[in-house]
Amino acid sequence: MLVLAAAVSGCALPPAALRGDFAPVTPAEAVRGVPAAQPVRWGGVIAEVRPSRERTCFLVVDMPLDEIARPVRVDRSGGRFLACAQGFLDPEVYAPDRLLTVAGWLASSSPEKVGDYAYEAPIVDAYSVYLWQPLPPAYPYAWGPGPYWGWGPGVWVGPGYGPWGPWGPGPWYRPWYW
Repeated sequence: MLVLAAAVSGCALPPAALRGDFAPVTPAEAVRGVPAAQPVRWGGVIAEVRPSRERTCFLVVDMPLDEIARPVRVDRSGGRFLACAQGFLDPEVYAPDRLLTVAGWLASSSPEKVGDYAYEAPIVDAYSVYLWQPLPPAYPYAWGPGPYWGWGPGVWVGPGYGPWGPWGPGPWYRPWYW
């Protein structure tokens, strides 16, 4: 089962709209003078949505991307960038605090402010905007063969109690608080 999980995760690909070859440039590097028209794939958390009739721009807090190009929430930021896509994208759907990945070309930069802090945000002319679905809330039990795997009362992961019941050796996990 472990080999199957490793094989499946090794084949994980980004959504088709986000695949391709991209310059290994970060938003911080782009502000320091990387030439425009480079293809980039960046993502992060939406901080602000600026819709108009012709295009919608997103101010995004940059976060690292995982192997499928989904932003990973971390306690640090690689800066902020402005991603602009053609057309109107509803700000109620593309709401602040949602995860977003864009693919596009570096265009220029825009002066922005966070409170009294002024900075330059690189602008990406996005040809692909991918809004990620929220993940389900964390399950309140410990997962995996860590220190909570073993004998004793546990919680079956799945319908019913399975072939061994809740007190025998089986595919169950002890809650984290035991």
